[in-house]
Amino acid sequence: MGKTKYITFHYKNLLVSKYKTKNPDEIMKLGNQLILNGLRNNKPLHLQKIVMKNYMDVFHYRRLNKLKVSSEDHRHFVGCLLGLMKLEELREDDSTGYIITKF
Repeated sequence: MGKTKYITFHYKNLLVSKYKTKNPDEIMKLGNQLILNGLRNNKPLHLQKIVMKNYMDVFHYRRLNKLKVSSEDHRHFVGCLLGLMKLEELREDDSTGYIITKF
């Protein structure tokens, strides 16, 4: 059995999501899954990129202003962040990215 780990996700200098998990690979696959589901539903990559960026901005606004977001919203945000990184539309830097730490 693996040790518990935390994965924290930051976007535009804001901690937007945090997961406690024993299997970080499950979380890290969300971006790929989101892209593949879009392609299976005939959504071209350029459209997926636009939708993901818009979703992330709306989610960031909601978190920044302390508005309610569901666990599903968090999961979708993480999928968008990782998907855009996979598509090289978003780069990890000091203000945006993720950190995996052992607990």
